Amino acid sequence: MGGLIAALTQKPELFFITNLLAGGGKARKRWRVFIEESKNREFRINCHPTEYPGHAIELAKQAVDKGIKRIVVFGGDGTLNEVLNGIIQDDRLIDPEIQLVFLGAGSSCDVEKLFPDRLRLPERVLSEKSYVVDVAKVICNDPSGNQIARYFLANSSVGVISQSIVAFNRKTVIMSFLKRLNIDVAALFAGFRNVFQFGNFSADVTIDQTEHLSRSLKNLTVFKCSYFGGGMNYGVPSACDDGKLHIALINKMGRIKTLSYIPSLYSGSVFKKANAEYHQGYTIKLSGENLTVAVETDGEIIGTPPCEYSILPKMLHLVL
Repeated sequence: MGGLIAALTQKPELFFITNLLAGGGKARKRWRVFIEESKNREFRINCHPTEYPGHAIELAKQAVDKGIKRIVVFGGDGTLNEVLNGIIQDDRLIDPEIQLVFLGAGSSCDVEKLFPDRLRLPERVLSEKSYVVDVAKVICNDPSGNQIARYFLANSSVGVISQSIVAFNRKTVIMSFLKRLNIDVAALFAGFRNVFQFGNFSADVTIDQTEHLSRSLKNLTVFKCSYFGGGMNYGVPSACDDGKLHIALINKMGRIKTLSYIPSLYSGSVFKKANAEYHQGYTIKLSGENLTVAVETDGEIIGTPPCEYSILPKMLHLVL
């Protein structure tokens, strides 16, 4: 009888995927705060730390294989993105009952900005309130030239933004020093330096197979969330479940003019500028000759064009 009572009163053990290096290591401090705040909560933590890029994908697949229905993700947008790609196969959830609980602990956590009424981190873990959200998909080429599919929740960029992430990820003496000093300073340095190194690229953009645009571009972003890079914002109302893709095109411009656009990205007024275009659609294709520019999704570099974007409406239950 005592064993039965103990089993009935035991706190549920939940599967956590944690990236304590998120936010330049700030997540480690946030994890300690979270643990302290969760001491008297009605759950136990089965913690699975990530150890290398792509590890969260593997951990998520392991969780699904074990029949786990609720995965708690502690980290940044990149960690959430990896977990997302671990639970989807051929445009379907491997287990249609799966739920993701996102405990944002990265430097930007742009996905959270889609949800103004989000709960405090400890309250999310057992919350029964979930949002049914769209999932965006991109098909591109991996570094070996093989076609791959990648899923994302916030945004995907091709151009000066993605190349800035490439610069940020380079393991140079200067970048390593700046990351130890301050992750935001390091990101700003990589972005400014890349503006003077990256030019423009010519591409064809097709929206919904009907609208054909030939452009010389500085950047293309396909997004569900108008926020990116922490504090920057395209200034367009968007929703997690509107069933469509939003497209930002920044057309050809020089280096000094590119720098002059940065304040408008922080104020959300970039589409008032002459070189910026806003579109909506359900499918987007980006193609052209000799496109070596990087493609990123939710802050992670995944490959190079050509790209094909599409939307999987109201696919995932997300708790925030």
